[in-house]
Amino acid sequence: MDACYDAWRTGGGLRRDRWNDMGSAYLMGAVTGHRKLVGGCDGEPRTRPDERPRSGWGMPAPRHHQVIVIGAGIAGLTAARALQAQGCDVAVLEKSRGYGGRAASRTVHGARIDHGAQFVTARDPRFVAQVEAWLADGTMVRWTHGLPSWTAVDGWREASAEAHPRFVSPDGMSSLGKALAQDVAVTREAHVTRVRSDGGAWCAQTRDGERWSADRVIVSTPLPQTLALLADGALPPALRSHLAAIDYAPCHALAAGYTGVTKPAWPGVRLPEHPDLAWVANDTSRRRDTRPGEVTLMLHATPAFTRRRYDDTPDAIASALLSIASALVPWALDPRWTYHQRWRYAQPERTLPEPALAQDGLVVCGDAFGDGRVEGAYLSGLAAAECVALGA
Repeated sequence: MDACYDAWRTGGGLRRDRWNDMGSAYLMGAVTGHRKLVGGCDGEPRTRPDERPRSGWGMPAPRHHQVIVIGAGIAGLTAARALQAQGCDVAVLEKSRGYGGRAASRTVHGARIDHGAQFVTARDPRFVAQVEAWLADGTMVRWTHGLPSWTAVDGWREASAEAHPRFVSPDGMSSLGKALAQDVAVTREAHVTRVRSDGGAWCAQTRDGERWSADRVIVSTPLPQTLALLADGALPPALRSHLAAIDYAPCHALAAGYTGVTKPAWPGVRLPEHPDLAWVANDTSRRRDTRPGEVTLMLHATPAFTRRRYDDTPDAIASALLSIASALVPWALDPRWTYHQRWRYAQPERTLPEPALAQDGLVVCGDAFGDGRVEGAYLSGLAAAECVALGA
């Protein structure tokens, strides 16, 4: 299938393989002697919740599912939701308390802010259909067509009328993850530290010692985290090198709240030539209910600035970025409050051409595949689910 590629083999290059039928197998290791049938997504869960076999050391054996998904970001939740729709027994493990990954929001000083992904565009028919469903139920709204830009030399340049529309969530971009997580079994604050193959099954262990096993595992975290999870020879060297070639850009994100000011006329503005500041959003323009005279700005630093000043204090970052933003809005230097978020893996600097990669029951997906961004993560999740359904 075009949506799913087999692993890298000796000599380089990807080859598509015929999908093996799922047959029966025994889980080995800590579950020695406990038989579990490996079946397709229409099979029964191998271990019911009240059947936790115990190992020879008295420790609970791993919780077993047909599929475990590591990460409740857009890609992971999309994969889990697609598989669950096919009758597959899926469990999602997420290290944080939220849903959506870098499509992230929070409430600060009474203001809802989007400190991760800033908007969504939709081009692929499959994602267009999803966005239309979110528009219909109010999860998303159309924010703007295109965005203006600003440079110190040329000043303002208006947005192109032919640009793709940008969509946002009035309740925050984390609403996308919450919508995808509905009716999906997600265990939050389950910080997975290791994923390995063990006797025909895939096993995941969390920081607190909880263990999970599955016939298939989907890892949807940023690739540096994926590689750290899949240590100890869990990945063939060529595949590991292929994934390790992707670098991620970091980002200092800064929200600043103001009172008694005039709202900017623009929803957001790009600064394509500035060495330190890449983006300023009028975050208030995304919300349904705002109080008169209150404005929240969201600023994103460039990768170069973030790398150079990665360990600076939040106050130092705020001072530097707001000073630059004052060229756009003179009152930017006098916020009532600020909130700082440092993203180590804000976005991949380039993406892999494959929508997902799979080998021997392991599938890797996320926004580093395909076209990237939120749409790319969603499509990569669909590809990962297809890999599993086909027996990759």
